[in-house]
Amino acid sequence: MGRSYPEILHVETFKRGLGHFYFNAWEMSPEVKANQAEFPYIITTNRELEHYNCGAMTRRTGNGAILTEDVLLINPEDAAKHGIAEGDMVCVESARGKVDIKALITDEVKPGILSSTFHFPEMMLNLITSSVSDSLAMCPEYKVVSCRIRKARKTHLREVGEITVKA
Repeated sequence: MGRSYPEILHVETFKRGLGHFYFNAWEMSPEVKANQAEFPYIITTNRELEHYNCGAMTRRTGNGAILTEDVLLINPEDAAKHGIAEGDMVCVESARGKVDIKALITDEVKPGILSSTFHFPEMMLNLITSSVSDSLAMCPEYKVVSCRIRKARKTHLREVGEITVKA
């Protein structure tokens, strides 16, 4: 049987931090500062529950049948601006390379922000990500990548080994 807490916590004081709030002003990412003129969108990576920590090394789980591909989440305003329809292939290009990915038009992302998972290595989304490190976490900023988009010339997914990397 679990412990119950009949009392209300933190009425008069906080156990830790003594109620102090530390404010850190927002700073624009070096990635965005360096590339925003030529690459006006930001793509951020995310995970889907069906593939979170499943098959990253071997792909021997059955989860591939549940969620079969990575897609690009794109706001309806941005899609309309570029003539992109649901299911169209979209070329996402950063200062480091480009990938083609299928569009999923949704209001789950704000205008100017794109989002995609990277569960399927054949999509090669990491080709466009930055090596810039977050100043606090000291890890690569996979969550902030400046990019631009257009309707892809291809109408199919990239084949394994078919890559485009800027020199």
